[in-house]
Amino acid sequence: MLTKIKERATGWIAWAIVILITIPFALWGVNSYFSQGAEVNVAEFDGEAIDYQTYQRALYNERDRLRGVYGQNAEMLSGGVLGMLVVDSLVNETLLARDAREHGYRVSDQQLVETIRNHPAFQSDNRFDRDRYERILMSSGLSIADFEGLQRQSAVLQQIQTGFRESVFTMDSEVDAVLSILLQDRIGEFALVNPSTFISRIEVSDADIQDEYETNRSQYVEDEKVKIEYIHLSRDNFAKNFMPSDDTLRELYESEADRYRVTEQRNISHILLDGQGDGNMDAADFASSLASRLRSGEEFGSLAKEYSADVGSSENDGNLGWFGRGEMPSPEFEAAAFSLGENEISDPVVSEFGTHILRVNEIRGETVKPFEEVRSDLALQATRAQADAEMFEISEQLRNLAYEQPENLEHAANALNLEVLSSTWFSRAIGTGIAQNDRIRDAAFSEEVLGQGFNSDLIEIENNEQVVLRVVDHEESRQLSMADVRDEVSEKLLVSKSQERAKNLAEEVVQELKLGADWNSILADNGLESLALPTRIDTATGLSAVGVALVAFSAQKPQAGRETYGSGPLADGSYSIFRVTEVQNGNPSTATEEQRQDVVTALQNRFGDEMFDSYLVLLRDGIDIDINEELL
Repeated sequence: MLTKIKERATGWIAWAIVILITIPFALWGVNSYFSQGAEVNVAEFDGEAIDYQTYQRALYNERDRLRGVYGQNAEMLSGGVLGMLVVDSLVNETLLARDAREHGYRVSDQQLVETIRNHPAFQSDNRFDRDRYERILMSSGLSIADFEGLQRQSAVLQQIQTGFRESVFTMDSEVDAVLSILLQDRIGEFALVNPSTFISRIEVSDADIQDEYETNRSQYVEDEKVKIEYIHLSRDNFAKNFMPSDDTLRELYESEADRYRVTEQRNISHILLDGQGDGNMDAADFASSLASRLRSGEEFGSLAKEYSADVGSSENDGNLGWFGRGEMPSPEFEAAAFSLGENEISDPVVSEFGTHILRVNEIRGETVKPFEEVRSDLALQATRAQADAEMFEISEQLRNLAYEQPENLEHAANALNLEVLSSTWFSRAIGTGIAQNDRIRDAAFSEEVLGQGFNSDLIEIENNEQVVLRVVDHEESRQLSMADVRDEVSEKLLVSKSQERAKNLAEEVVQELKLGADWNSILADNGLESLALPTRIDTATGLSAVGVALVAFSAQKPQAGRETYGSGPLADGSYSIFRVTEVQNGNPSTATEEQRQDVVTALQNRFGDEMFDSYLVLLRDGIDIDINEELL
């Protein structure tokens, strides 16, 4: 038992570390930034490795992403399939990061500053809020240096893919060809064949039901399932009556003084010269002449619009906004900015971006928020710290008690005055309530819990939430009997047969039309209504009309004097019949600038992504990847 406890404790500590390093990646989606290796690697290749912790964190994040997109249906993509996709992505990212380092890709300080300052999460009233920035990072367990390192890593990888897209050239003829199709009008009619019209004429016999059941027995299986008991700890349930004293808050205020200090801020405008002179003057002399003109009273904004190579700020009279120390584009830029007084013009400043001429528009001195202003924030921080301490103490006791008596949870619950909760049935793939969490399901179906009947380890399911569980009921996967699924099979056959009838009728009508039948007559003979075909996909309204338009616009263009006929399934199970009598190509010259730019961007993205995919293939060429599939 002591050996078992030691093994479990080691696992818990390792998992705690995973939780700590997961937080920033869950927030920002950066997929690899670990400095420490692991004893067990999921994949090894060309001197590189993907450790188990990195894999688990990436797998957890991808499951979260899929759940956000597909809901519970995302759980169908699990196990080895999803694991292989995650490993493949991690391998690509590792190779990309290595190649980026070798080829000198980097993100400048200026680019990093702009990315962070423009991120909506760090803004208040549409402006960068440094206090908010620091609070978010602190709550995520990140230092500013760590976060900025993560952002650089992510931006470098994005830079590579963007580089491929932006290197693509599109010719006007290519853009015009796409626009002529996108702006194309198609004239015609359509009709809908609804399967429901056939249901009353369809019989599903006992033999049909038996044949479907026997042919597809594997589809009529109830998955293995379990019920669990569990103890749930949440930080929200601790320190409910805690009231921090005034002395405690003041001590916290003193210890967190830097958090409430607003450093000196300077509002800066600049003119950036890209190294080119003007007329007979070289760049240095031209920069000096501009500085002299500004000191003589010429309007800064006017000269910025005329001469600055920084397109983004020049349209705003050269204004870059507010900066504190450590936030400016380069050390040279910062040194000059903090040496100037208000409305003072700098001498030319040379940085890696070019030559700058600066003006300090306004200075806000350093301030410290008074104690009373931040009292509520301090109280919340103190209460959370108290709750964390209480929860940690209880979680340690719970973990130990669950180990000492691994065959039940009542002992631990009674000792700690905690409640034992129960779940409904759930499978490996899908659950409700607490079992919606994949970590709960993974633990419940583990060998230790399900196979040996022990309590689980302490499971971190969300930030500040932990669970210990055990399986109390288990049913193996079983073949459902005919009696269990008779109604389900009957309904399935009724739907499939009615859809088949609709499909057959649609195809028969199309065939008759191609042989010369009259459109209106044959529709009338079959009780179908003729409707006007949407002239463009973007003008179609309603699910059926959009579906028909998509099918009709993919059909062959009719030859002169002839019509094009076709049919196709729609999302609601019905079938469409359509005829196209005329196609009028769009006029590219009528496209708006936005439409033209959208096409240019789409072509660049498509061809750029194809080049990027080829680049990845080259990076992986000749590399043997050893994957430990047992860990997936």
